[in-house]
Amino acid sequence: MPVFVYKAKRANAETVDGDITARDSEEAVDLLTAKGLVPVSVEERSSAGGGLLRDLKPSRVGLKQMYVFTRQLVALLKSGVALLPALDVLGRQTRHAYFARVLVDVAASIRNGRSFSASLSDHPRVFSSLYVAMARAGEESGRLRELLANMTVYFRKQDEISSRIRAALAYPAFMLGVGVLTVFFILAFVMPRITVLFNNINTPLPWPTLFIMGLSRLLIKAWPFLVGFGVVAVIAVRTFDQTARLRQALGRVMALAPFIKDFALKVDSERFARTLGLLLQSGIPILKALEVAIPILSSEELKCSLTAVQQKVSGGAGLGEALKDAANMPEMFAQLIAVGEESGELSGTLLDIADSYEQDINEISKTLTTLLEPLMILLVGAIVGFIVFAMLMPIFQMDVFAK
Repeated sequence: MPVFVYKAKRANAETVDGDITARDSEEAVDLLTAKGLVPVSVEERSSAGGGLLRDLKPSRVGLKQMYVFTRQLVALLKSGVALLPALDVLGRQTRHAYFARVLVDVAASIRNGRSFSASLSDHPRVFSSLYVAMARAGEESGRLRELLANMTVYFRKQDEISSRIRAALAYPAFMLGVGVLTVFFILAFVMPRITVLFNNINTPLPWPTLFIMGLSRLLIKAWPFLVGFGVVAVIAVRTFDQTARLRQALGRVMALAPFIKDFALKVDSERFARTLGLLLQSGIPILKALEVAIPILSSEELKCSLTAVQQKVSGGAGLGEALKDAANMPEMFAQLIAVGEESGELSGTLLDIADSYEQDINEISKTLTTLLEPLMILLVGAIVGFIVFAMLMPIFQMDVFAK
């Protein structure tokens, strides 16, 4: 938000100056008037946080960072520290430069009379719609500390799931990297020295040898272009990782592999059930909860399906009934939701469903780790073995012809 530098007069004609955060100059004037000041001049200085947020490049704040911040905030509130001093303390302690400036801006906005949730909503890159909705529900119900404590559980579970998935893919990715470097070394440095031995062979070389020799020559000539292409590809993926078009493309690619599609569906179902259950448990109406929960999903296809569910619910249908006709949603999911609605324990049912999906995700992650490691070893070994076989075939031919 913009920061406005002002000069104003008090009731006793004393002139004061300072700065105030507001959406525009009119809101700045209204805020000053509400404080009993008569504005003389109000001029925009820079963006929120004294211009430092504009100078700092926005950077991603991860789940673990949000978990640590929320847990510390809950601990300070529990110990009797007021919200504003707690934010000041956390802003000074946070090592993440951009996040620290965001917290300073949030604290400044609260000092200017805005609510905690409204101040958080100014920074959608850091505080999701779920976080803002939980903060608003906590302010309205007087249970801010309790609902923020629920958010710490949410962040911890989401971070645990992400960590397990990364751990399942870490070793295969490492093996793939080692395999690529090994193949590159063989083709770029070993193969050219061996091909010299084949120059004086009068017999035709076998096709595997010709293929590897051609690949080696191509790699030697084109490796700068391949490296440049790789760098550009990494930058492009990092730059456009959050765009809807890339997410849709990735979703279509994942849909081609049934196992990956099913696993991604379980992850999205767990996230949706836990988010929706947490929102309903906090007293947020079902339509507002769906409005917050749907955008956090990664599958665009599932988002469209649940948006249709939201429209049916707004028309008076029950959530379980609407989910029965939703594409991509497991039938058991809809049946459990319907039972939860009938028993009046919908939020508890959703959280139980989320825990069940979390167990499934953990088991699949362990299976992936068990299966992918030997598969990657076999793949790398097969490629290296093919190269060695292709290099030895002419030698075997020479031996056969010599006999």
